[in-house]
Amino acid sequence: MAAAACLLDSIRVADLPTVARLFSEPKVRSFLGGPVDPQIAQQRAAELAQQARAWAVRPNPGNSSLLGIVVLDQHHDLQDLEVSYLFLPEHWGRGYATETVHQVLAHAFGIMRLRRVVAETQSANAPSVRLLERLGFRLLRSVSRFGAEQSIYLAEPPFFHAAT
Repeated sequence: MAAAACLLDSIRVADLPTVARLFSEPKVRSFLGGPVDPQIAQQRAAELAQQARAWAVRPNPGNSSLLGIVVLDQHHDLQDLEVSYLFLPEHWGRGYATETVHQVLAHAFGIMRLRRVVAETQSANAPSVRLLERLGFRLLRSVSRFGAEQSIYLAEPPFFHAAT
């Protein structure tokens, strides 16, 4: 797979319909409890745009298209920050998630000086599991939540490395 070229940017008002699509798209939500009602999706998109650690993923500086989002937010355990990501299905498999999650981890460990970041994914979501492991996350524990087994992964600066 060729290396992706993309960048993190702020979520703009013009992005809100596409961000809402991320919450209502059945393929995107297949391991996230299914699509949400369009009105709720619009509300979540608007809330996300106000978060300081939520980024739009764009192909390059001259292209304002939205490929997906990456968020660094409080995890369910209330002890750690969690990195999460949602990408439109037409952009899957191109390395965008790997590249941008790597950028967010570099920010978390370099700028924010965090000692650890977690990521939670449904254990059955093989592509997400591969992405996390490729970035140096290690399985911390499994829990039953949202009606399915979830895998909670941990990244720490000594284990974190660039995707290869």
